[in-house]
Amino acid sequence: MTTARHCFTRRDFGRLCAAALFFRRLFLRAAGSAPLTWVAQPDASAGVERRYRADAQIVLLSIPVLHRANVGDGAAVWRESAAEDGAEVRLLEFTGRSAPERAAGLNRFGMVQELSRTVGGPGAAAGNGAGMEAIYFGLMTSSPEVSAAEARKALHSNAKEVWFSAIEGRIGAGSIETAGARFLAPARTSPAERGELMERARQALASAPQRKTEWNSAESAPLPFLHALASLLNRPGAAQTRYAYNGRLYRLRVERAPDPKAAELYRAQRLIAPTAAVTRIAGSLSREEGGKPIEFRLWMEEGAARPLPLRIEYQPKSYLRLTFEVQA
Repeated sequence: MTTARHCFTRRDFGRLCAAALFFRRLFLRAAGSAPLTWVAQPDASAGVERRYRADAQIVLLSIPVLHRANVGDGAAVWRESAAEDGAEVRLLEFTGRSAPERAAGLNRFGMVQELSRTVGGPGAAAGNGAGMEAIYFGLMTSSPEVSAAEARKALHSNAKEVWFSAIEGRIGAGSIETAGARFLAPARTSPAERGELMERARQALASAPQRKTEWNSAESAPLPFLHALASLLNRPGAAQTRYAYNGRLYRLRVERAPDPKAAELYRAQRLIAPTAAVTRIAGSLSREEGGKPIEFRLWMEEGAARPLPLRIEYQPKSYLRLTFEVQA
């Protein structure tokens, strides 16, 4: 009896490896063409996170009349990683909330989360929208108060449930898809309840009607807000771009100036390197079709690769000014 033997040569091994590489690239190309989902988030270790203390000022006729420190907290996240198919995946997020026990019973929560997948080389990675797909999710307590007197009535509320507003969107080549919803949920907004609150928001959005806005696909896609802001932070001088939110287009402008006093403060707190500089950024955003601009200010460590703010100031209501100060 003769036994046939097959010798597995180096050439056979090379062919096998080449075939495996071919099918892997084919799989990655197919995965890259699939719509972006939240499952594609970068690993938690692939980025930076900063936590903030929230302070509040009551403002009447542009004059601060009451200041209260440590009324809440916030967090900012910047994560990114490169996939094997060459695409860059980036997650940007900001969360802020009041702590009722320190904010005279006021219970407020807000967050925005954005995920992007960018292909097409350095131009796309620079943030001009070319070859980019993005999804975003926003959630906040509905706060209809328009005056300090109405806000005072909202203090020490005993309501166990409050209304929240949620929004989600997708920005891709030639179109923006958005959906919005309101829902009732427990008034608790501590970090421990965040996951449950986000799940309730997604359930409400699942049944909300989708709205679609189209534009010339030859134009660069607008960025979501946090990505648009990130694209401007390390540009010299004044700069501007546009972004999309809730199916509308907005214009974002920033101006930069050195702030030596802030640099001394953050060096003394050992929050930046002993030789690092700090830049103050004055920003404004407004709808492209017009309207009163909303202004804000940021303080950044100059030259940081992932420039999360050291300090954030903005005025969400005519009577309320908020400051988020980075914590060690």
